[in-house]
Amino acid sequence: MTGDLTSWGEKGFLADLLPGLYVDPLLLGGFGHDASVIELPDAPFNLIQKIDRASHPVALKEGWSGYRTWGRMAVTANCSDILASGGRPIACMMAVMVPGTEKAVNVRDIIFGAADECRANGVIYAGGDTKEAQDPHVVGTAIGIIEKDGFLPRNTAEPGDQLFCAGLVGGFAGAYFMLKNVPQDERDHTVDAYIEYLASPIAQWCAAREMNKRKAARCGMDASDGILDVLQTFSSAGVQVNLDLAEVPYHDFAVECARKTGIPLTQLIFGGGDWNILYCVPPDRVAELREVRGVPIYRIGEITAGSGVVARAGDGAEHMVRGVVNEHFKSRIEDATGFMDSIEKGRFIQ
Repeated sequence: MTGDLTSWGEKGFLADLLPGLYVDPLLLGGFGHDASVIELPDAPFNLIQKIDRASHPVALKEGWSGYRTWGRMAVTANCSDILASGGRPIACMMAVMVPGTEKAVNVRDIIFGAADECRANGVIYAGGDTKEAQDPHVVGTAIGIIEKDGFLPRNTAEPGDQLFCAGLVGGFAGAYFMLKNVPQDERDHTVDAYIEYLASPIAQWCAAREMNKRKAARCGMDASDGILDVLQTFSSAGVQVNLDLAEVPYHDFAVECARKTGIPLTQLIFGGGDWNILYCVPPDRVAELREVRGVPIYRIGEITAGSGVVARAGDGAEHMVRGVVNEHFKSRIEDATGFMDSIEKGRFIQ
């Protein structure tokens, strides 16, 4: 392995690293999934766990929200991955690392934000650690339980599976560009409405619980790094992932943003930040999901033989999908400018 991490990117580095690690027989499915599942031979369930650095929230960097957002982000990032993997989060902890010059009230608010998000979702906030560092960072971790047959890996999609999405799409990017690009008197919603969405990262608790209870999916993945990252990961199983553009469930902020700014709706799909979970569902379980009411679960495509990611337009035309994803050492949502510039000015559907 040569070169620095910028040349590799986070995902490229891990793709090269993980195959060389020893996989303990009790680590179900090995490495590389949203969360890690540990077999507990003498228990009626298995252990599921996750650790993740919480991105510096865009809303905080822009001055649109306070520090509680960062604590909520730490809880949401970890719990979303456990939910997407088929598990039930039980407890969270968090490490806050900041310079000694950081205001104490900011660190307090990060911790309170995490505790509040846990309490709102029936998760135990179990404390954590506070240490000095050159730059501020927040790292969360969560543990949970998962049924013996409940694990949803990332890489088991099969031709014939239907692609489902939990949650509406494009709200984060839509709200961001509305605040950045559209004057107040031309907006359909208040400033507070956009900021509330950007500052309140919430996992797909209801939809994930429904999916996990039914065991309707073959694989699942959190889309916090953007929907394209999930589609590419699903296709790594040696299949073609087909996104039906006419079926994408857009958030109202995305629809408004496209109308007011001219940014195509099809670009806003890939902005990330909406905390969607995507699932591959075997064809014999699709009818069951279509009958579910009151839970935001939408069919958005299908898996076929082939390779890569394809977008199908309403007229039946097919287009290859390519673009950047949220990736450390290359292009991060939290840096806003570079990644969001690609959403505003790039072309993902070709």
